Formats: sequence, structure tokens, C-alpha cells
Amino acid sequence: MKWNYFINLKAILLVIVVILFLQNVSATIVGLSPASVYFPDVLRGGYAEREITVSVNSEEPATIELSTWGDAQDWINYSEQSFEVSMGSPYRVTVSVIPPDDLPNGNYTGFLRVMTSSLGESIEGHAVGIVRAAQDLAITIEVVDSEIVQCRASKFEVNSVEVGDDVLFEVNILNQGNIRLIPRILIDIWNADQTSIVQQIDFSEQVVLPTREDRFLIRVPSSGFDVSQYWADISILECLAQKLLTFDILEEGALRAKGILLEILAPKNMSLGETVLIAATFKNTGEKTVDAQFIGRITKNGNLVEVWESPVLGVLIDDIEEFTYYFTPQSAGRYVIEGRVYYDGKKTFEKSRVLEVVGTGNGYSYILIIVYVILAALILYLIFKVRKERKKYYRRLKKLK
Repeated sequence: MKWNYFINLKAILLVIVVILFLQNVSATIVGLSPASVYFPDVLRGGYAEREITVSVNSEEPATIELSTWGDAQDWINYSEQSFEVSMGSPYRVTVSVIPPDDLPNGNYTGFLRVMTSSLGESIEGHAVGIVRAAQDLAITIEVVDSEIVQCRASKFEVNSVEVGDDVLFEVNILNQGNIRLIPRILIDIWNADQTSIVQQIDFSEQVVLPTREDRFLIRVPSSGFDVSQYWADISILECLAQKLLTFDILEEGALRAKGILLEILAPKNMSLGETVLIAATFKNTGEKTVDAQFIGRITKNGNLVEVWESPVLGVLIDDIEEFTYYFTPQSAGRYVIEGRVYYDGKKTFEKSRVLEVVGTGNGYSYILIIVYVILAALILYLIFKVRKERKKYYRRLKKLK
């Protein structure tokens, strides 16, 4: 009976140790998309890249660290060494490869290890242990020695402008080959009757790396043009692409600048300790390209918490631009996000969004609370059993006396 008593006592101590351990340990699951990456037809000394998305199941921000291993580890690169990510706020990382110049042809494999940090800090400021979660992204690279020149051009655009403003030609080029591409863009600008060429542009100043799609903006001063209609014949030799566009040079003040603040995007509710992404979307509904900036504020109970001033961004006609901001509330309560977009000496109507922040910042999950309740019930049961056994033990001792 005395032996059973000590066994029960050890069980109680074990349960207490488990509780203390759970209070200071947090497990996080890391997710990757895609699950693997394949780079075909990469030249020795060449380049290829791919974007991956890293996510976690933790509401609290988790620090992610990246490292490589495997045969190709020395020539796998990534855009960020470490960063923070939380549930609902995944992080995008660009993974690129540059095979050495003296590498034989063939397939090579390396791995990108995505791992949470080993130490963290609780909201109260005490160090806590974190169970390190890791995922390996398999990266396969096919190294070849044959050069491939291939590209695709899209989104040919030009807009009418007022006298004195630059004519802005836009085109997107995707490098589908395996060499660094410097596309040659030829623009022949014709008069309204298309009987004579007014100006010729030969642009070849921008490099597009393999697997990348870049945006080309070509500015042409309009100072030498009369008020009239013009035609632009755009050719991209490497992509075997050609497009005929038309635009007007208008009198000063003929174009109207107009824009709409569509909405402010933010979740309705969030937990204290989270970092939330807020976005304001602006659409250029006018007749000219504008420079736009979002200026807003975040308040709580009428008191100013933070001022949000975005960078100035150029917004093309009919384009929608997104101004983003990361906000980490320091206390629970009701927050109001409001602001407007300023553009071309004008401003939009103001819009607002309400954000409810709940919680006390202790970071406990519902699952952990359930575990605590079960363990507490188990402790009470064990204490009851130990006391019962002790009473029996003392009764038997009295009988022996």
C-alpha cells in the first residue's frame, strides 16, 4: 500500500511537469506552396527563379529562418534570410538558382529548409521554448548547354496626353528562354493619315532574366508633336510580336483627372498580438495617368493611434492600385481606420473601416485551455485517490498496533 501511495504521488508530479511544459512550449506547423520546384533548361552560369508562399497555423507571428542543403545548396538563393509570418498573413519568397559555369549537364537536387526559430518571447516578456517546425522544399534543376531565346509580349498600351506631358508606352515581356534577354522594342510613330513617320524610337535598355516577367514603360516627350491624332506601330523582335496603337495629343486642360477610393480592406475581428494587413484600393477613372497617395489615420475611442501615409504611386488609366499597411494593435478594443487618396491636386471621398481587437494577449489557444481543464480534472482525481489510499493505509497501521 505504501508503494501505491508513492506511485500516485509520482503521477501527480508528472502531470504538474507536463502542465509547466505546455505553458512554455508552442508548436507551429509550416506550410509551403508549391510543395516542390522544378527548373528546366537552365544554362551553366544562367538564372531561373520561382516564387513560393510560406504559411503557418499560428495566430502569433512566428519567425521563419531559411537555409539550404543537398547537392545544389551552394547555388540556391532566396530573397529573405528570415522573416515573420502568421495565420492569414502568408509570406512570399523568391527562390532563384545560378548553376556554376563548370557544371556538367544533368539534373541536380537541393533543398530549401523552412524552419521556425527555436526561441521566442511571450507577451509578458518571459522567454519560452518553441518546438521547431520545419519543411523541406525539394528543388530540381536541369542544367543544359543549349541557349533558348523565347519570350512573350502582352499588354500593349498607350494613352492620350496633353501637350507637354510625356507619351507613355507600356508593354509586359515574359522571358520564356534560358538566357538574359535585352529585348529590342521599336516604335514607329505615324501622323494621323499614316502617310509619314513622325518619330522612331529604338529602346533596348532593360534586361529580363529567365523565367521573369517585367513591365516596360517607355516615355516619349510630346514637345515635338502638334495637337493631333497619331499612330504607333510597336514591334518586339525577340518575341515576334507587333501591335498597332493610336493616341491623341490634346490641348492643355483637355484631360480630366478622376479617381475613386474603392474601399479599405481589413478583417472585422482579430486577436490581440496579431499583425493585420490593411489595404486601400484606388481606381483611376479619369483620362490621364495620375500620381496618387493614401493618407489616413487609425483611432481608438477618438484618440489617434497611428498615421498612415503611403508612398506616392503612379496609377495608369483604368488601373487599380493597392496601398498596403501593416498594423499591430497594442490593446484590445474598437479601432477605426479612415482616410482618403490625394491625386493631381484632388482628393477622394473619405472611407472608413471598423476593426474589433479581442483578447488579453496571453496567446493561449482553445485547445491548450481544454488540455488544462482535462489535466486539472486528472489532478483532482489523483489527489482524491491518494487521500483515500492514505486513509486506508493509516487504518491498517492502527489495526497492526
